This record gives sequence, C-alpha cells and structure tokens, in this order.
Amino acid sequence: MSSANKFGLRRSDLTSDQKRTIRQQAGFGCVVCGNAIGDYEHIAPEFSQAAEHDVGKMTFLCVQCHGKVTRGQFSKESVLTFKENPTPLKEGFSFEAFDVGSTSPKIHFGPMSAVNCKWAIRVNQRPVFWINEPEGVGGPFRLNAEMRNVTGKVIFSIIDNEWRIRTENWDAEVIGPRISIRNGPRQIALVLRTAPPTDLFIEHMDMSVEGHRLLCDGKNFTVTTASGYTVQAQNLKFDGCQVAVEIADEAIAFGSGGGSVSFSGTTGTRASPRIIDPKIQRNVRCPCGSGRRYKHCCGAF
Repeated sequence: MSSANKFGLRRSDLTSDQKRTIRQQAGFGCVVCGNAIGDYEHIAPEFSQAAEHDVGKMTFLCVQCHGKVTRGQFSKESVLTFKENPTPLKEGFSFEAFDVGSTSPKIHFGPMSAVNCKWAIRVNQRPVFWINEPEGVGGPFRLNAEMRNVTGKVIFSIIDNEWRIRTENWDAEVIGPRISIRNGPRQIALVLRTAPPTDLFIEHMDMSVEGHRLLCDGKNFTVTTASGYTVQAQNLKFDGCQVAVEIADEAIAFGSGGGSVSFSGTTGTRASPRIIDPKIQRNVRCPCGSGRRYKHCCGAF
C-alpha cells in the first residue's frame, strides 16, 4: 500500500474517474513534452501538502519531466502553464516508441500470428499493419500501423516504431506493457501489449476499414466484408508470407505471396479460416491459402 502524507492521503486513493479526467485534460500524455508514459502529478499544493486529490490542481507528467520538477530544473508555474495548453492537444497525439530488435518481430492478432511478413493486414491494397526492413545493418525492424475504431476513425498509429495515441479518443491508458483505448464507458476499441524486443500482441481490436469490419479477441480473428460475408480464423500462423491477411471488396486471402501458413486447432475442431461466399467457384484454389480446392476446403462447410 502506498504511504500516506500528513493528511492521510495516499496516491492510491486517486479514483479511476479522476485518473481518466486528468488523462483527458492532458491529451493522454505529458502536458510538457507529449510522452504517453507517465503519472499523475499534484501541481499546487504538492502531494505532501495536499489534503485531497483535486483534478483541477493536478496534471499528467512523464518520468523525465517529473524528475526535472523534483530536482528544481522546471518550475510548478511552468507546469501549470502547460496544463492550460497541453502539448499533446496542440500536436493532436501523445507518443512513445516500441523497443523492436534486429529480428523481424512477430505480430499476434488474438489467436493469429505473423512473422517475416511484409504486410500483416492489408485492405484494398491499403496497408493497415506492416513491417519495414531495418534502415541499416543491425538496426531495428520498423513497425507501422494505422488502427481505427468501429466508425473508421484513426485512434492509434505506429510510424517506424513510434506509436501515437490520438487525442480525439474518449480515453487511452498505458499501464506497464499494455495500451488500452476506449470509445466510451466499457467500449474497448483497442488493447495492445508488448513483449520486447520480438512480440506485439493485439489482444482486442474492433476496427472498420473502408466498410470492412475486423474484430479479434483471445479466441477468434473475424472479418466481415463490406459485401456481407464473414471469415473467422483460429490458431493461424503465417511465416514468410508477403501478405498475411489480404482483404478486398470481393475476396479475402490468407497467406499470399509465398511463405507458409499453419493451423494448430484443438482435436475435434477445424481451425482453418471459414470463408463462405457463393461467388467463389468450387474448383478454384481456396482463398484461405491452404492450397486445396475451395470445395475440399472452406467450401465444404
């Protein structure tokens, strides 16, 4: 339990609603520099002299800026000025960087994973989640993404390993290795978790891109196309494919452009993607990437 000040006030007494209000006012990042990782700061009075957690007298600071204040290198007056005009709100986003190594990272979308794939997800030739090669020998691979909510609005992006949380979100919270973004009370839009330097987990996603709905959780990765048919994938593993998941207006393909696709379903269940579309000819290769004819694969459902 956190220690109490002379008034018996503990930092842990700060409620979830109070924390969210401070995050929203700050633009989900340090009011001074915009860094998305930090903590809740009493401006005046300081925590040691505070009788209550008054969000009107608190703000959000990153570790570095908080350290400058503690060491007397940055004044409380300047912090108050930034509270009134936070840097994230001026820039439109808060930010930090993923720790990515010189080995191609593995991206997990719920029960699906992709490694050594140029594009993890692409919609109508438009990249949604992709990986660029290192800029130099021994340098890090570069993650890139444009993640949206169910209305199609961009809520989170990655640009060469730097991730950005858009300030238009209703709420965004970073706790340890997990980033959570919400559209509203109990409306989770995106949850990511990092395991640096090799793995990034998309634990929850509810996204719409050009009319196509993409959802994932711990059990399923589901795509519903704009034309109305649904694909549900479980335990898919892509390695070396050019595109892991390719979505177009009239088709969905898994594992295109070479590489390998493996399934690891449990006994008694079929783990391959279910692609049900009357427009697909029964004798063509199944768009799930299995290499079999559609009538002997997903068309058998």
